[in-house]
Amino acid sequence: MVGKKDHGRSQGLSADDERLWWRVTQSVEPLPGRIRPESPQPPSVAADNRDDAKRLLMRKPATRGPAVPKVRDVVSGAVDGVDKRQARRFRRGQLPIDARYDLHGMTQREAHVALNRFLAQAHDRGCRCVLVITGKGQRAPLEEPTGVLRAQLPRWLNEAPNRGRVLAVSPAQPQHGGDGAFYILLKRHR
Repeated sequence: MVGKKDHGRSQGLSADDERLWWRVTQSVEPLPGRIRPESPQPPSVAADNRDDAKRLLMRKPATRGPAVPKVRDVVSGAVDGVDKRQARRFRRGQLPIDARYDLHGMTQREAHVALNRFLAQAHDRGCRCVLVITGKGQRAPLEEPTGVLRAQLPRWLNEAPNRGRVLAVSPAQPQHGGDGAFYILLKRHR
């Protein structure tokens, strides 16, 4: 969308689009000399209330069963659903590693297929903690690391069917590969 810039925000964006864009900008590091945009102003309450009332009147009553809680995305370092002691041991690399897989030298497609197969097999065998080595990526002089597989891993872990198997993910400790590897805690096989 092309528009004039006004304090880092594009004109012509809806309030929802502006809030969404602000959330996206919070997930990246600004370039040197740039600042993060300010939080968008809340939309006018009166306009939202009118729109909400119209939607409620026009909406048909729900005929489905009870609401199913939304499954949270797996985020590196977040260990939900695990007690504090085990979460600490997991992040520190103190849980026994039941299986390892090295994605070095693979294309994105090959690595994605291999990761899916590895996680399915590990989960079926009852493995609890696995180590996936992505590598750090190649570095050109004076540039940021380009670890494509490392960057794609969180996305792949949040895709079905992996999301149903993965409980948590955390960067590995130096003795297990450091920034170029990840611990993955799998859900118990039922």
